Amino acid sequence: MASFRHSVVFRMTVGYGLLLMVSVALISTVFYVGTAGLLARNIDKQLTVTSHRLIQIRQQGGAAALEREIHALLTDNQDVDTEVYLLIDPAGQKIAGNLTAWPTLATVNDQLVRQQVKRLGRDSISRLLSYRFQDGTTLVVGRDLQDQHDLERMVLTALGLGGLMALVLAAAGAWLFRAQLQRQLMAIHHTTTEIAAGHLDRRIEVGKSQDEFAIVAHDVNAMLEEIERLMDTARNVSNAIAHDLRTPLGRIRGSLEDALRLHQPADKLSHSAQYAIDEIDALIMVFDKLLQIAEAESGVRRQPFDLLSLGEVASDLLELYQPAAENEGMQLTLTVDGEPMVHADRDLLASVLANLLDNALKYAGRGAQVQIRVDADPIDAKPSDARIVVCDNGPGIPLDAIERATERFFRADSSRSLRGNGLGLSIVAATVALHRGRLTLENAQPGLRVIIALPQS
Repeated sequence: MASFRHSVVFRMTVGYGLLLMVSVALISTVFYVGTAGLLARNIDKQLTVTSHRLIQIRQQGGAAALEREIHALLTDNQDVDTEVYLLIDPAGQKIAGNLTAWPTLATVNDQLVRQQVKRLGRDSISRLLSYRFQDGTTLVVGRDLQDQHDLERMVLTALGLGGLMALVLAAAGAWLFRAQLQRQLMAIHHTTTEIAAGHLDRRIEVGKSQDEFAIVAHDVNAMLEEIERLMDTARNVSNAIAHDLRTPLGRIRGSLEDALRLHQPADKLSHSAQYAIDEIDALIMVFDKLLQIAEAESGVRRQPFDLLSLGEVASDLLELYQPAAENEGMQLTLTVDGEPMVHADRDLLASVLANLLDNALKYAGRGAQVQIRVDADPIDAKPSDARIVVCDNGPGIPLDAIERATERFFRADSSRSLRGNGLGLSIVAATVALHRGRLTLENAQPGLRVIIALPQS
């Protein structure tokens, strides 16, 4: 219970209840003032108008005319239960009227007072307006307030019952609000608890609702999907590292064991040591590539980006790889359209092109054609993008493997016999993401087409 009082559900429920009660109180006040208050104001206005009319009759027709008018008002069968009239002489004796007893009257003319009097022999709380003429005669005009009191009691009773019903409805609404809110929050809590316990396949049930909780649930589910994917990737990477490192380490161990055998010639020992060094260098290269991927994925730049010409970077790489392509009987061509300029790290961008050309030379096959195209403002890309396209006519990547080609250590079945570690495209993807670009792999039929789009300066 103590924890519930400190929960957001409790605070929102109490706030909802208080807001409803304050609203009901304000509405009740306005309603009461608009009914009982309006009636009281109308009574005062009516008494003032009647008193002024009777005063004018006295001033114009004399005392006899005023007596006749009061008698006429008391016998006209209108407002019989509420009307109050009294005319007394200077000595305090009643001349006309329906009051049988009255207290000392106010001496200030046109002053409205509430007093208890006897009207036709019974007690009555009335609203009175008195006026004293110059000869000492006093005129009293009033109204019995019993019906007004009855109306006020009815209004207060209705407002009290309404307030009680509002309190019950507020409690029921607060409970319903708490139940719905807590149900949604507990669903999220249970799912996250199961996720924390290791059940990464759990998801929050969204249903058909489209409220804010559904939006949060969709976002949390998307986050869980990404977490599960990253965990699977990390697991696959760990398995791939263990598998790919075991083989070269076994070769190194075998080479060293062979070197330790007795009576080995010097050239054999030198060959075994060099072989072990080469294998260790290959392992170091694998770890360097993993570190390079991690650095690129972290989003941390080694140095500020420079304004570079994509055509110049591609031309330098083409010149570097041209001899290797000729040795393999492959045709390597470059086409530059326009002057595409980007802000980038030259070494990282050169590493991207180097990995793509390495893969093309390794997997496209002898006699294949490798085309590099650099263009600015291409038709099929955003106008603000510059694009690098590397395409070959080799066997390419199977359609079912293209989506996984950028995973670390992933290698298609057809390429497992070739030397490599499956990190080239992972480095390309991480570096392109660091440069806020997009990487697309397409089946060129035949061959593979790699498209890199970078924001153009």
